[in-house]
Amino acid sequence: MLLGKYSAQRPLSPSHEHYLRAIWDVRSRRGYARMADVARELGVAPATLSVGLRPLEARGLIAHDEARFLLLTPAGERAAREVHHRFTVLRTFLHDVLGVEVATAESEACLIEHDISPSTTSRFVDFLKLLHEDPEVAGLLRERFEAYQRSCAPSEACSTCGLGCLVPAPK
Repeated sequence: MLLGKYSAQRPLSPSHEHYLRAIWDVRSRRGYARMADVARELGVAPATLSVGLRPLEARGLIAHDEARFLLLTPAGERAAREVHHRFTVLRTFLHDVLGVEVATAESEACLIEHDISPSTTSRFVDFLKLLHEDPEVAGLLRERFEAYQRSCAPSEACSTCGLGCLVPAPK
């Protein structure tokens, strides 16, 4: 089941999470976040961003300073950091462990970050830390994974690699 915007655990929509993370990213890099900068970061028109930010402001997650720069409230910063954490963990796993190209890892982590639970994210972190802290395990895994080539071919039981080779067929 996808968690996304329907989760009681994470009631923000993926768009709202993107907006929060973009504000946090821009503020982290520049020290401030103008609407135009955040819109550019997200690849949307400033008017689209303005409409999208209203629910976040109504929920007390963002505010504007006297110069009309975007600010994250403490709750908004907490939510933005959580999204950023999930994104970073997923991007790192996809790129560093699976060898996915950087641009693909970024875009796919951006999609997955909204639907992954805190406990699964934590297990990804555990796995990444194990590889970081145990060079022997990391080296062996990388060596074996780089050399590994799946030997199965599509068949009636597994026409699109539905992992039929890993799961016994129903009787």
